[in-house]
Amino acid sequence: MFFPVAEVSIAVWYLVGIGFAVGVCGGFWGMGGGWITTPALYALGIPMNIAVGTGLAQMVGQSVVATIWHSRFGNVSFRVAAIMIPGTILGVEIGARIMEHLKAAGQAHVDEVISILYVILLSALAIYIVLESVQSQRSLRRERQLMAQDGAKPPAQSADVPDHVSFDLARRLQYLRIPPMVSCPLLRVESISFWVVFVAAALTGILAGLLGVGGGFLRVPMLVYLIGCPTHVAVGTDLFAIIISGSYGSFTHALKGNVDLMIALVMLLGALFGAQIGSFATRYVQGVQLRALFGAALMAATASLIFKSFLNMPQLAAVLIIGMAALMAAIIIGLLIRGVIRSTSPS
Repeated sequence: MFFPVAEVSIAVWYLVGIGFAVGVCGGFWGMGGGWITTPALYALGIPMNIAVGTGLAQMVGQSVVATIWHSRFGNVSFRVAAIMIPGTILGVEIGARIMEHLKAAGQAHVDEVISILYVILLSALAIYIVLESVQSQRSLRRERQLMAQDGAKPPAQSADVPDHVSFDLARRLQYLRIPPMVSCPLLRVESISFWVVFVAAALTGILAGLLGVGGGFLRVPMLVYLIGCPTHVAVGTDLFAIIISGSYGSFTHALKGNVDLMIALVMLLGALFGAQIGSFATRYVQGVQLRALFGAALMAATASLIFKSFLNMPQLAAVLIIGMAALMAAIIIGLLIRGVIRSTSPS
């Protein structure tokens, strides 16, 4: 099928499949999936600015569906989201204007700058999350061993287990007493400065407008590591924020000619169904498992960009990003099926 705005021909099944995989991952990790969508579209030869705007447009619909389910599970903090949204919108506009300045320097310059930023951010975040999740898993195993030695029953492998974070930076930031202060029982945060949340949201908003992501691949770790939010609540809260920031981001990019609406709608056909599956799967995994899978996916996305942008191997980049999305979607679906079976089987 030929898409006139992007000026490329792409098989419909490919776009629907990518949309489904992105929807599963987005509902599971609490993000729109632009960090998968944008590299996947760019690997097919779509200009980076159109891949950015189109990625923002398609993530809005899937985030609405995922947010509805996470809200039913009690995983959405509307209080924190209300602080994040204005900061994110401000950042998105700044990011979109930076994109316009880059476009004035030429398309090649846009592709180069955005690709470098992507690689730096994705790789740094992936390394941090993987190291932290490995350390957290080790700590949890030690706790189970100690409990077993004492004759106590080890905790179950489910989302009901209290979240465990080894690299805890949130406590230090909560010591910043810059008024006004905000409390949120759902996030298990007694008191944190309004400005810590607002500034963090603004920074992720800039990246959302510039890189074509909802900001979730940064905002979820920010909520977990900087605000002290349980992973499952960070997932649901971020999805709600993405609805607002993604809508504004796609609108401002559409005005600038950066959105291929037909591509976004075709991808949305698969994303709406996938988002429901990913949201349900979070009921059967621990926070540390969510983060470990997320870190592994970020590594694959980083490698895909390196192959495409710096090694001139677009076919391998496309295979890698598609394969990663498909593999992660399969793993998440497997976790859902296993969890449902365990929950319905006699104890």
